Amino acid sequence: MKRRALLSTVAGSALGLAGGCLSDTDAPTETPANPQNTTATTDGPTESDTPESGSESGAGLSVVNEDDEPHALSVRVADGDETRVDSSLDVGAGPGYGRNVANDLVDDGRYRVVAELDAGATLDYEWTVTNETRRLELVVTSDAGLEPRQRVTPTLDDADLPYSVPGAADIFSPPTAGIRNRSDADARLTVAIEHDGTRFLEHAFDAATDREISTPALVESHGTYEVFVEADDGRTATHEWHIPETWAWPMLAVLVADDGSLRVGCAWPTTASIRVQNVAETEREVTLTLVRPDDADAGGDDAGGTGTGSEDAVVTETTQTVPPGESNVSVDVPIGDEYELTVETPAGSETVDYPACYCRSTDVTATVGGDSAGASNGGDDGNDGPSVESFQYVCE
Repeated sequence: MKRRALLSTVAGSALGLAGGCLSDTDAPTETPANPQNTTATTDGPTESDTPESGSESGAGLSVVNEDDEPHALSVRVADGDETRVDSSLDVGAGPGYGRNVANDLVDDGRYRVVAELDAGATLDYEWTVTNETRRLELVVTSDAGLEPRQRVTPTLDDADLPYSVPGAADIFSPPTAGIRNRSDADARLTVAIEHDGTRFLEHAFDAATDREISTPALVESHGTYEVFVEADDGRTATHEWHIPETWAWPMLAVLVADDGSLRVGCAWPTTASIRVQNVAETEREVTLTLVRPDDADAGGDDAGGTGTGSEDAVVTETTQTVPPGESNVSVDVPIGDEYELTVETPAGSETVDYPACYCRSTDVTATVGGDSAGASNGGDDGNDGPSVESFQYVCE
């Protein structure tokens, strides 16, 4: 069974960045009544108190935690024999929690950054500050390591941006693109964007492993855009970037993954948590399958999948035996996209739309082991399959 309709819109909260959370995975605290296949709105991100990359102010330093545990960090920034920063700070649990260390820290030049994490990881990094690279993030990785990440905002003089579609509605917050390289080798990526066959951007970016590129605003109109990415060694990825009028805070993510594959989507990779309510008195086996409908992006190597270009592509499949009561089953989302999620038991299956984008996300609860399911032998022998409720949240 597949349900697509959005039944109602209600107000929510708690998706903003004001508390220091830089991730789009936080679930709103208010749950709508009668929530099956519901859309809700949340507060949009607030502006950061850190200066933009490439600004005329002094360089700044911040910390981002991509681990799901809180950490304590000590950091020192030195200019030769002169210490510019010597600080200890606590960083809340992530992924995506961030906090500032210092603004207007240093001027152009080279500086030594030494940091140590409570889990034992250390970092000794030479930070070269230029007009383009004025923001440095110390990233606590998901395995409690430490990595440097310079934020770079290039000037795209070769394109007339942001692109506007005549007659289309304006986007509340015109989106930028983020480009990250998580592999072991620097890459040069050419990014091109088209609308209805008109290519309005084609630009080559140097995606070094220690930097994150943030472009200026790319488009200002709601619509559907085709994104093409090609590495200098021939790797490619494509993405249909759909920006409906309900999506006020879109983004574009371009990623060189750990394994070197290219991925393009509407949010960075994450691990989604699906609530499964087993109302039976015995264990039940549940399979969760994340699918890209019609294999829209199978023309490249962007997010794996087993599609052929003419059918749905299975992106992630997870099978778990859940005990009676409520459990959480994790599903890897390799890049943000407009997916479908299928919940399957031996008694049947149900599929719901599953957008997994920045400021446009989905919360799912699946109920298994209903009255007609056979509980005598621990299997689902009845005719009833799982019941799936989904909530789609957008920032406003």
